[in-house]
Formats: sequence, structure tokens, C-alpha cells
Amino acid sequence: MRLPCPLGVLAAAWLVYQTPGAAAQSVVIAQSVEQTQTIDLAAVQALPQVDTHMSMLTGHGTVQATYRGALLWAVLEKVGLVSGDPRSHVRRVVMVTGRDGYTAALALGEIDPEFEGKQVIVADQQDGQALKGGELRLVVPGDKRGGRSVRDIVRIELR
Repeated sequence: MRLPCPLGVLAAAWLVYQTPGAAAQSVVIAQSVEQTQTIDLAAVQALPQVDTHMSMLTGHGTVQATYRGALLWAVLEKVGLVSGDPRSHVRRVVMVTGRDGYTAALALGEIDPEFEGKQVIVADQQDGQALKGGELRLVVPGDKRGGRSVRDIVRIELR
């Protein structure tokens, strides 16, 4: 029987649940269970910053905010996961998981500058203020609903 995700991902999620309310000190970035790295808030802030205004429909109505952070593509480049032939990127998926276990998927081709080049960011600020507890948030501009806006990122996995 094939499990829906690697055992290591489940173990990482379990550890996350054991520290409720704790701010993310670093984000695990993985291509496989054997190939993992971490990146911290300071490293994300050191990357070129982008501002994006979002208007998204939530269960509580429409929310509007301006987020600031590094491009998700730049984060993946920083840890060396997006090198090689760009044609191979169209069959890859980026899975982003929050501390609460919520996960969203993006096609790598969506954020690849050689293809769509969508300005998806790993934000550390909302409306000019740091996000609570130094957390990072995935922001996907153009989405009508906030379903891919993952709060308090703890893991980014390239599959």
C-alpha cells in the first residue's frame, strides 16, 4: 500500500503539532526526505522584497491587505532546488504546509519566470507590520479565494 505522503513529512507535521503557539524559527525546504534544508526569517528578508496587494474572499467576507516578502521562486533558488532544464519544471509541484498542517499546492511552472512567472511571495509583513511571532505566510496573488494563502509556513516541499 502506498502512503499519500512520505513518512518524514508526517513526522515533521507531528512535531509541529507538539509546539502549539510557537513561532516558526525556520522553514524546512525539501525535495525528498533525504534532501532537506532550512531557511530562516532573516534569510528570507535578505532576498529581494516584493509588495503585492491582495483582495480575497474568505468565510468572513472580502479581506484586503498589502503583503511584503520574497518571491517563492527566489526562496527555492536560494536553496538550489530550481536549477537545471526549465522544461522539467512543468511536471513539478510545490507543496507549502503551515504549522496547523494546512497544505496548499502550486505548479512549479506557475512561479517559474520562464513560464507564467506568477509573483507568489513568502511574506513576513502585512500592511507594513511584521506578521505575528515572526511567522511567514504564502501569498498567491490573483486567487479569488484565500485557500492557497498558507499561514505560519513550516515546510516547503518540491515534488
